Amino acid sequence: MDNLHRTLAPISSAAWDQIDDEARRTFITRIAGRRVVDVPAPGGTALSAVGTGHVEPIDSPAAAAAAVQARRRQVQPLIELRAEFTVTRAAVDDVDRGAQDSDWQPVKDAVEALATAEDTLVFAGSAAAGVQGIVASSSNARIPLAADPRELPAAVAQALTALRTVGVQGPYALLLSAELYTAASETVDHGHPVHEHLQRLVGDDGAIVFAPALDGAIVLTM
Repeated sequence: MDNLHRTLAPISSAAWDQIDDEARRTFITRIAGRRVVDVPAPGGTALSAVGTGHVEPIDSPAAAAAAVQARRRQVQPLIELRAEFTVTRAAVDDVDRGAQDSDWQPVKDAVEALATAEDTLVFAGSAAAGVQGIVASSSNARIPLAADPRELPAAVAQALTALRTVGVQGPYALLLSAELYTAASETVDHGHPVHEHLQRLVGDDGAIVFAPALDGAIVLTM
């Protein structure tokens, strides 16, 4: 973590431990994309891009243009996300006096912003970042969602059928926006919460994921 220059901040080791714990808890609660997509092992700060496995043809060198084919490997440049935060001297000093409840709200706000930015890249993509995103890369038709949460299982069943029809096998994950996740937990249909109906659809090996950065819902294979 030397690249973060933590030693330059007037923060004790004990305070850093609490900050790290708070950041970790917040990130785990907010992040959704990493729960359903394959994430490779960290490559370190020197890693700048990853290969996509694809190539594109380019003009061969002039001296050998007639006999040699040239292809350029396509890579995905990595995107760095950073969010600054400021904590008070009082919060840091309180930790050194034994406090376990210092105010780390600025840390939580920064981590929530980071998680939202990362999941937005994963789901919606970004032209500026050169990331297409899961939604844009899907060839399946978008399924409209009714305003009544009790209609959500029907839409999810339709999405699952579309995936199975093209040979996409489970286990499946259902990602719900904060609004839909809350509605599915609070709304009852035929004596059971909608959330339970959704869980039966994705199966015991499937997952329903809280995805606050998402607008709507996504069904995909894990």
